[in-house]
Amino acid sequence: MSLAFFDMDYTLLSKSTSTLYVKYLLRHRMISLRELLDVSLVSVQYKLNVLDFPKATALLSRSVRGGNAEATRHLGEKFVKEDVLQYIASKALTRLREHQAKGDYVLLLSASTQFVVQPVANHLGIPSRFTELEIGKDGQFTGGIVGPAAYAEGKRYWGERIAQEQGVPLGECWFYTDSYSDHPLMDIVGHPIAINPDRKLKAYAQEKGWPVEYFY
Repeated sequence: MSLAFFDMDYTLLSKSTSTLYVKYLLRHRMISLRELLDVSLVSVQYKLNVLDFPKATALLSRSVRGGNAEATRHLGEKFVKEDVLQYIASKALTRLREHQAKGDYVLLLSASTQFVVQPVANHLGIPSRFTELEIGKDGQFTGGIVGPAAYAEGKRYWGERIAQEQGVPLGECWFYTDSYSDHPLMDIVGHPIAINPDRKLKAYAQEKGWPVEYFY
């Protein structure tokens, strides 16, 4: 058995969930101009590989601190059903199912939070790992996160941990992603695949001799 990690935004999906979410909130008049600018800036920085993820996570944590987790979960499920699932790339889904047909353990590994990643993973029938926003005993967000954020070195941490838990050597792991920020995990798996890569990852993949593919 091998293990196949799939990134979510711009890999499994042809769109960014953060951008889609902003549009969704705008359409339903659920976001302020300040919040719109903050989220839009984070999305642009992520795509340009200049994102300060700890700072962005702190910003997100401040914005949800004291918010109700159950209400956010319901909103996330509704958003994913209405605005996200249609952007699952058909080639990505085919590849995912091919891994499953071979008996591989397939997992969605994304820096996004549980409120978007889990509904997508549930739709696909696969497990997931994400940046987990901490929820207090009262059901409210604490403003913190649980464990390392699933971004850059944090994504490598979770990849190593999951592979160990599944008893799969890293040399037998696959990782599909679009972003250079994910290179720490790509560097240690046996089968790193650059999917619709950003400019920096494309250059890095060519330097390393890694496959470059396009799902959309």
